[in-house]
Amino acid sequence: MSFLHEEYGTDAEIYRKPFSNEVIADCGDPHAHKVLVACGFVKQTVPPHYVWHQLPDGLSQEEQARRATRAACLLRARGFDANVAEDLVSEEAIAAVRDEVRRHRISGAASSSSPTAGPVAPPARLDATASAAPAAPSTSAHRSR
Repeated sequence: MSFLHEEYGTDAEIYRKPFSNEVIADCGDPHAHKVLVACGFVKQTVPPHYVWHQLPDGLSQEEQARRATRAACLLRARGFDANVAEDLVSEEAIAAVRDEVRRHRISGAASSSSPTAGPVAPPARLDATASAAPAAPSTSAHRSR
């Protein structure tokens, strides 16, 4: 089993599993795992070494995109190199996350283990009037090698 974040040399990759509606997030850092869980991803494991996250079944495609985009933006705000597949980018979520990052002063300067790091807020109701996002997630799903 291989993870895309390892193949592409990133900290996290969020994508739709081919020929499926499943949205997968894989990463290796324990602090990134916390962000994914806070964004609604469910931890999956195949012992002893494989850990990934998946959005629950039954979400609309719009909700999947909101959660995936939020996760990628929050990971980037914390200094992780995170990509999200182009079909999972939500402009509405980017705007909401930018406001959240500014309000909570989320940055890579304070890691999740740092006493100055703020908690990951639970998913907020998205508001189309919120300002635009921190660094927008990369819309190029993957880098070629």
